[in-house]
Amino acid sequence: MENKYMLKPVLKTIKQSFYLEDENGNKVYEGNMLKFSLFGAAPHEFVNRVSGKTEQHKVGKTITAEEGDGGLISMLSKRSYFKFDGKNIWDHLHDLGIRIESGIAGNKLGMRYDVTLRGEHIATIANSSPKGKSILTTDMYYDVFCEEKDLDIVFLVAFSIAKTEQTFYN
Repeated sequence: MENKYMLKPVLKTIKQSFYLEDENGNKVYEGNMLKFSLFGAAPHEFVNRVSGKTEQHKVGKTITAEEGDGGLISMLSKRSYFKFDGKNIWDHLHDLGIRIESGIAGNKLGMRYDVTLRGEHIATIANSSPKGKSILTTDMYYDVFCEEKDLDIVFLVAFSIAKTEQTFYN
């Protein structure tokens, strides 16, 4: 059974970190930058508060390039990534068997991402608007629907979508 979570950025800090909370407001997963690095990758700690699992990884700066002449098509065809332990995050996820299908989120302003692992649907991630905030100003907030057993990989996918500026992943 899928649970609903919300991915939120940690605000008021230079360290780009995110956490996932359940519908009761409890943090269930965190991706925290341990030390800011002006140049190169920064150490991050990924903490699954449900299983107790903690891992450290090096997360690089986000690199974004537009393809095209700068119009709407260019905006939608951005290529954006960061290095995760020295490897392009999208290549890393692809090697794990992750595929992401993206599209417009129904009648809402925003995007929806359907995530599969080796052909099996494991999550749906969609732009969200926390109470009291406009969807236009909350591009790093996402509703995440997945099973608790998939939190490790789904958090990494949601973290990657929020940290990059790429719109379509198909």
